[in-house]
Amino acid sequence: MQKCNNFTVRRLTIPELPTLTELYHYKDTARMIQETTKFMEQGVEDIFVLYRERELLGEIHIAYCSTDEREAVLGKRAYLYAYRVKKGRQNKGLGSFLLRRVLCELEKDGYTEFTIGVEDDNERAKHIYEKAGFREVLARKQGRDDEESEPYEYNLLLRRKPSCRDFIFVTGASGIGKSTLCRRLYGHYRTAYMEQNHAPEFESMDGQENVSGIEEEEACWKWFVSSLKCYHEMGFCNIIGCDMDDLRTRDIPEEFCGYDFIILRLVCSDYQQNYEQMKNRGEGLIDFELLKNMSEKIGNRPPMVNEYVIDVAGKTPEEVCEEAVKRIDTAQTFREYEYEKQPRELFYSWVFANELR
Repeated sequence: MQKCNNFTVRRLTIPELPTLTELYHYKDTARMIQETTKFMEQGVEDIFVLYRERELLGEIHIAYCSTDEREAVLGKRAYLYAYRVKKGRQNKGLGSFLLRRVLCELEKDGYTEFTIGVEDDNERAKHIYEKAGFREVLARKQGRDDEESEPYEYNLLLRRKPSCRDFIFVTGASGIGKSTLCRRLYGHYRTAYMEQNHAPEFESMDGQENVSGIEEEEACWKWFVSSLKCYHEMGFCNIIGCDMDDLRTRDIPEEFCGYDFIILRLVCSDYQQNYEQMKNRGEGLIDFELLKNMSEKIGNRPPMVNEYVIDVAGKTPEEVCEEAVKRIDTAQTFREYEYEKQPRELFYSWVFANELR
C-alpha cells in the first residue's frame, strides 16, 4: 500500500471486485467477477486501485503472464490494461499518479519491463504513456471490448526499467567542484538533489540555548538521511546527495546498507588547481592551510565500500561529469557487506570538537 496525503494506491482484494462497476459499466458483471477471481487466485493478475479516502478514483489491471510473450512474461514483463480514471476526475493528474505508483510497486517486485496498449486516436493516453517511458512500439495488435463489438487496432508499447542507482553521493575537499558536478548530474538524471546544508532553519531546541557545533551537525545529518530515504520510498532514483561533513562520509555505508548507492570522491592531484579555484571563488572563509590539510586527508585515504575516486586535475567540468556518469552507470557496487569504519583520523571535519582539522 502506498499513501500520499488523502490518496492511497493498493491492490484490490477479491471481495472488492464489485466496486469496479463504479468506474466501468460491464455488460456481464458476474462473468467479470468470476474470471477475474480465477486469475487473481492463480496469481497471474492483480488490480491496483486509487482511492481518496473512501472514493474509488482509478484502476489499472496487471497481467503477469500471457499467451503472447510480447505482452507479459512471469517475473520479468507485466502487461498493464483496463487503465481507467473515474468520469469527471480526469485531467487532474490522478492517472499519472496512479501509473507511477503502480510501476514503482512492480519494480520492487522485480519486474523490469512493462507493456501497455494504446489506440492511434487516443492522444491524451499516448502523452501520458510517453512521459512514463512507454516509447518503444513492440507490435501492432488487434482487440475488441467484447464478443459483440467491432475489432480495433492498437500499438503495444514497451517501457524498460531505467538502469538506476538508489543514491549517488559526491564528496571531496572544498573548492574542488562538488556542487558543479552535482548540478550537472542533476541535469543529466533529472531526479532529486539535496545537500546537507539545505536543512531547514533552526535555532534552538527549547527557545533558550542556541544549537551549534556537534548538535547542529547531528540535526542536519539526520534530516539529510531521512529526506533522502523519503525520496527513495516515493520512487525516486539516482538521488544525489552532497556537502556532508567529510567525517560523515564514513557513515554512508552504515546508513545505506541494503541500498544501491555509489560514492564519488573528487580529488585533485594538482593541489595548485584546487588552490586557484578556491582563491577565485570569492566567497566563504578561505584558510589555505586548512584547505591543504583537507585535500591531503581526503585524497590519501583508501576507498570505502562502493566508493570510487575521480581525479579532477586538468579536466573541465564537462569531462568530470562524463567520467562520473560512466562510473555511476557501470561501476560494480554491493548492497550487502560487512563494514568496519576506517579510523576517524583519516577524515576531515569542519566541527571543531572533532579535532580533525
